[in-house]
Amino acid sequence: MAPYTGAMKMITALALLLLSAGFAVGAVQRPDAARVKQQMVGSYKLVSFVNIDQNGVATKSPFTIGQISYDAAGRMSAQLMREGRARLTTPQASEAERATAYSGFISYYGRYTIDADKGTVTHHVEGGMSPNMVGAELVRYYEFSPDGKSLFLMVKNGERVTGRLQWDRY
Repeated sequence: MAPYTGAMKMITALALLLLSAGFAVGAVQRPDAARVKQQMVGSYKLVSFVNIDQNGVATKSPFTIGQISYDAAGRMSAQLMREGRARLTTPQASEAERATAYSGFISYYGRYTIDADKGTVTHHVEGGMSPNMVGAELVRYYEFSPDGKSLFLMVKNGERVTGRLQWDRY
């Protein structure tokens, strides 16, 4: 086997440098996600929820009451409801009355993961009021207020924000 030439030593050193830089970048990303997770953990009350149309016009969502929680083990749950939902008239309410009540409430739970580089939290739905939500991966773009008391979650369609929710810590 021929001894390393000057060029070979330089190539080897450069390869090792690039490899170690790759490990350093990977190491930097993980604490970032851990820091975001630590900041996100807690329970929040819904303050506002607006839907944004293709022209950028925001309208208040009918879902005005809610709570979302994230724990340190990577679990989350969310509940949203319409204000002023009518109570069922009897325990054996009609199908129409139950359908109206059902449509005024959103609830789901599951794991969550954070991608700090993309600024997203993904809710991996394991169960929910609607069976169609089970197995869904709901990607939300997050921001925190400077004081850390508010969490903003944005729903996007491509690059366009279609919904914005403000949650304040309890």
